[in-house]
Amino acid sequence: EEITDNAHIYWPIMLDVARRFNVTRIKKCCQIMGRLEGNLTAAQVLYPLMQCTDVFFLKADICQLGVDQRKVNMLAREYCDAAKRKYKPVILSHHMLYGLKKGQEKMSKSDPDSAIFMEDTVEDVRRKIAKAYCPTAEEGGAGEDEKPAEGGDDAGKESMHLTEDTLKNPILDYVQHIVMSPPGATFTCATSAAPEGHTYEKYEDVKEDFLAGNITPDQLKEGLIDSLNTLLQPVRDHFTNDETAKGLLEQVREFKREATPAASGDEAPKVFRLDLVKEGVVQPNSHLVMAPLPNSNPTMQSAADMLTKLKGADAATPKVLLLRDWTAIVNNALDADLKLISAYHAILLSTLRALDIHLHGEDDAIMKNVTIVLQSEAILKDPSNYWISVINAGRHFQLDTVMGGMKDADCVGKVIGRLMMIGDVLGVNPKSIALEMDNDGDINISSAIANMSLGDDESTTTSTEATLIQEFYSVKLSHPSLTSILPLPTITHNVSSPNLALQQPRESIAHKQEIDEYFLTDDPKVNGKSKMKKAFCEPGNIDFCPPIALLTYFGGLDSGSASASAGKGVTISRSPENGGDVTYTSKSQVEADFKSGALHPGDLKGCISTIMVEVLTKTSEAIKNDGSAAKGVKMLKAW
Repeated sequence: EEITDNAHIYWPIMLDVARRFNVTRIKKCCQIMGRLEGNLTAAQVLYPLMQCTDVFFLKADICQLGVDQRKVNMLAREYCDAAKRKYKPVILSHHMLYGLKKGQEKMSKSDPDSAIFMEDTVEDVRRKIAKAYCPTAEEGGAGEDEKPAEGGDDAGKESMHLTEDTLKNPILDYVQHIVMSPPGATFTCATSAAPEGHTYEKYEDVKEDFLAGNITPDQLKEGLIDSLNTLLQPVRDHFTNDETAKGLLEQVREFKREATPAASGDEAPKVFRLDLVKEGVVQPNSHLVMAPLPNSNPTMQSAADMLTKLKGADAATPKVLLLRDWTAIVNNALDADLKLISAYHAILLSTLRALDIHLHGEDDAIMKNVTIVLQSEAILKDPSNYWISVINAGRHFQLDTVMGGMKDADCVGKVIGRLMMIGDVLGVNPKSIALEMDNDGDINISSAIANMSLGDDESTTTSTEATLIQEFYSVKLSHPSLTSILPLPTITHNVSSPNLALQQPRESIAHKQEIDEYFLTDDPKVNGKSKMKKAFCEPGNIDFCPPIALLTYFGGLDSGSASASAGKGVTISRSPENGGDVTYTSKSQVEADFKSGALHPGDLKGCISTIMVEVLTKTSEAIKNDGSAAKGVKMLKAW
């Protein structure tokens, strides 16, 4: 409830923590969940991230927890360094009692006989201690379960104790840390020299006599049973004599007796999710497009990709463009600066609207029928159900599946971003989704679900995000009563988007200059000529010819673009000695003449330069007339 009421504070902190650490570092915290590194669900990386967030959300000065929580507490201190927070939390790590059974580094929640509980009866204490593991000799080294995993140490197998202990005797552990922990406390048990009982004032003497055989395991256990029951008796008296306490204890016992009912095959599972249709944010059965993660140089390519995706649905289908600002934060886009992220979105939207009108005309513009949704605002409509849906998605998938082609050295924020995409889709509940083939730069897919079909899409190669969505719907939402409410959306990939690159891919990063690889959304009109002059245009090469691709898209030739100028053709001016002016109505005509040499690169570039000057003039004016976009351009350039 506290987190939900302050979701606008809590979750941005969590996202900020996630963006600052790689997967390897978060895996080191797996011990807090009693898991091994190689056996984690995706939700189990959320666990330490949220626990770390709790420290700063609560403004805690001291973190006082068991030593098994040390790695996540140290994560909080490391976060302070990364986030340049002046005051780090003080970490106070406590001893962890062994579980009562052999090999238990600590008690197990799933095993009631692994520890003594405050509500245990006299009989419970006797039964548990009598059966407990009680070795009389040291093992002499790390047990099998604590040996380093092949290829490196596994944090889940590390000891949970502050001091080295090769005996690992839980009975002695209770004597030391429970019975003799208070100042002046003593411990009494029978010994070979004193069958009637001997009282010890120092724990070291108890251990020494036990290892020497002066105290048998049964004698040690009997002494501990008496001591524990003496400690617990005042608690039992309270819960027997106080009517309120008595009622509470009975409730707790009833909870323990109740077995979790197994879900009937006919019973639909409860689905926790954000419902943006119910909230009135989006229309039902919409077509969902997700804006790209922001960067400092928004390109015409990005705008063209968005328009192509939005056109992927018929005119009657409601369209939703999701601006993923919180996903941008967790992926560290633009240094997770919300002002810069907002600046990018403002520029992108202004460009989209101007380009839309240029290509399709005022009457047929796509953007006027598109609902723009800011992710953070949508999430805050119902943050509890949204984040439960994200966590549930994480519980379903193994971490390796969500990572796809990621490496452990990569930012863990990308994992969170992929889980958030499932939450976003559940929130919009769309009829269809358009995704990029290499969404967020990764096209690798977990081998376990690589061959799944995606709705009506016939593509055999899909993004990791698409396969995750497909898997989640197919398994978790497959109940007949759910498929009518939350049907699997058709997932398409942006295979028909035009390639507006001006240069061939450059292998060396040193040779990359994004300013000349694409037209930028805020390019001045003069760049329409200067960039086109430098654009790759090898005579006769139609396999990669940027001027032809640009002419096809922005000139409205018959490549599937329903441009406002479609059907009118494009006239390329040429001198009389070069054949005079020529008008083309299709891309194939241009390619045929260019391949044969009938169309010179200079004439082709001259035509598309004029068109790009016109396009850039329109987009520049749109940005200039939009205060947020104009300010955004200055902010991104300064950054």
